[in-house]
Amino acid sequence: MESAGWTVPGLLCVRNSANPDDVALWQMAADGKWLASTWGDYHKAVASLAIGLRTLGVAQGHRVGIMAASCKEWDYAQLGILAAGGVAIGLDPYGLDEHIQEIARRCDLTGIVVGNQALLDKLGSEVRKNLRFVVSIETGSEPDVIALDSLVSQNVDDKDKDWNHAQPDAVATIIFTSGTTGAPKGIEYSHRQMCLATASVLAAFSDIRAGSHLACWLPLSNLFQRMINLCAIGCGAQTFYVADPRQIMRFLPDISPRLFIGVPRFYEKLYVGIQEALATKPAWQQRLAQWALRVGDRHQVALRAGQLPGLLLKLQFALAELVVLRKLRGILGVNLQCMVSGSAPMPLWLLERFHAMGLPILEAYGLSENIIPVSMNRPGQFRFGTVGRPLQGCDIRLASDGELLVRGPGVFSAYFGEDAADTGIDQDGFLSSGDFARIDDDGFITLIGRKSEIFKTSTGRRVAPASIESLLHRLPQVDYAVVFGAGRTLPTALLVVSEAAWQADRHQLCEHLRAAAALALAALPTYLRPAGLAVTPQALTIAGGELTANLKLRRGTIEKNFSSALNELCMTIDNAAGAPFEAQSKDGRVLFFSL
Repeated sequence: MESAGWTVPGLLCVRNSANPDDVALWQMAADGKWLASTWGDYHKAVASLAIGLRTLGVAQGHRVGIMAASCKEWDYAQLGILAAGGVAIGLDPYGLDEHIQEIARRCDLTGIVVGNQALLDKLGSEVRKNLRFVVSIETGSEPDVIALDSLVSQNVDDKDKDWNHAQPDAVATIIFTSGTTGAPKGIEYSHRQMCLATASVLAAFSDIRAGSHLACWLPLSNLFQRMINLCAIGCGAQTFYVADPRQIMRFLPDISPRLFIGVPRFYEKLYVGIQEALATKPAWQQRLAQWALRVGDRHQVALRAGQLPGLLLKLQFALAELVVLRKLRGILGVNLQCMVSGSAPMPLWLLERFHAMGLPILEAYGLSENIIPVSMNRPGQFRFGTVGRPLQGCDIRLASDGELLVRGPGVFSAYFGEDAADTGIDQDGFLSSGDFARIDDDGFITLIGRKSEIFKTSTGRRVAPASIESLLHRLPQVDYAVVFGAGRTLPTALLVVSEAAWQADRHQLCEHLRAAAALALAALPTYLRPAGLAVTPQALTIAGGELTANLKLRRGTIEKNFSSALNELCMTIDNAAGAPFEAQSKDGRVLFFSL
């Protein structure tokens, strides 16, 4: 990938110069057919849009929002804003209205590009009245709203060939932290930093090349999805847009991506879906599938240990591949080489189950304050339970207390609108990650837990809740597990189950979960095993404030919202004085039981 003058639109210029007639983008038309656009089409659309935005008053440093589902027009808008000299601000169309309005106010938006005019209601009247212009991807009836097509379809004359006004060290975007422990903070990144991050990711995944297929299905307000789309420009890969993330499994066989990115919750649901599909098969096919998965697991365990499988295992694996494993992988397309997971830890057992199918899930680790992912497992260079080795451009070390520190050109300089001194960067330029970690002799990083989440029990033991939660996620029918216990002798845990599981026999549900939890937690030392569990069907939601937009837990909000039930659980534990118990909350919506 060439530096292209280190601007994001410059990447597109280089790609268009090299491959103008190659397919760049795929988008589904109203009739259900995939329609292709070339790099030349992409280049012309962005150049036209940049010129059009400047006629609307966008100048250097002006901030313009984009709020739409994943589509090629989102990327047109982003690169058009940047080429006009502006700053692109991604707004989640599925986000809470108050969050969208807060970001819009803080950024003082000059204008906005929306997917449709109905989304304008999410902005509220106060934000809307301060906008100089509104551009809509879909046409509507509001007279003051400009159709994106009218800007994209205009001709670019010779006099307009200097359409890219982006500067390498100018701000290109502002992204906002997830706000798990407080209000989200804005972080500015330059064109140069975005280009460096693109180069680092491509260096880690060198088998993603011209013509490879990539799926764009996460909201493009998500920075990592945007970076993957920029990687497609950098290497000439083809991007397929899926507007509704709930439909991704429907389209994956057609897209047949080379690499797929997701979050742990997606992979958990995918695994459950595979198991449910197998359960509908005749008994002999179920037995065959389970045999093939056991063979696949033994084969991959040997490879992960650096051992060569024996002849019998090789033959068994070849047969398992032929009759089962290849077909299982086929639901994700025939070209998939690996999947990437980020934002939260993946349960080890789930990594092993997918690898048994021949689908390695490679965990990655990043910080909002460093646009270059800190570390990644790579194809052929991965170690389950770790977040891989550092990426090009990231210098890491451990602080005296074990906190992971990172330094490099991708690290931010200050939070948007705040004092530059409040960054957590030391005098040597190292950023505090907020995560305790270990680094092995081969450079693989293992995360232990967030400093802000680790609590002490009354016995003085430090507890990292994420490590216990990853084991509790193994329990069938459990959607979320959250561990508490500051100041208590032993931790406690809240388990969120589906409404269907709740409506069944609840005593049987408790017995089933108790047995499964005891098995899952058996390897933990006694002081880490929860003294009691609370089970509820009350879902954790973004709207309720318990989850961030990328589905991270907001522990403080969860503890507050479930304080009554958690207090009842603690009282039940104390009253039981070590004896087994099973009880129900006063409102009947929470079950308590001991382990």
